[in-house]
Amino acid sequence: MNRNRLFTNLNKLCLELDNRYNINCGGCCYVAACIAEQLELYNISFKIIHYDIYHCHYAIKVSDRYINRDYHTKKEIYEILDWNSNKLFERYYNESWNFCYKTKHNNVVRNEIQKLFLNENRRTRLHNGTVVSRKSKI
Repeated sequence: MNRNRLFTNLNKLCLELDNRYNINCGGCCYVAACIAEQLELYNISFKIIHYDIYHCHYAIKVSDRYINRDYHTKKEIYEILDWNSNKLFERYYNESWNFCYKTKHNNVVRNEIQKLFLNENRRTRLHNGTVVSRKSKI
């Protein structure tokens, strides 16, 4: 998996999801949990970034890259957390969040994130020639 392309495409996806569903107005913790879940599946180390200047926001940091940094307002990092996806899901389901984000979109958001990881992994495997194509029977 090409990490640079993955992180670039994740940020593009997060911008699209924010435009469609307002994920950064009440769903950022859920999005961070979904991304963290996928990073764990692919054994990619990460940290959780908690911004809290004007309003709370959660993002992911992998090495020097930030994923789903909220560009609407300028924020400073409040704390860096060593949480896993379970802790983020727990936080999401047990706290109150901005109601602009509708939880009915959770499945769509999660599926889009999962699909991106699968596509990036498939693209890399195809590029590297590690996928064996099955011949169709005639």
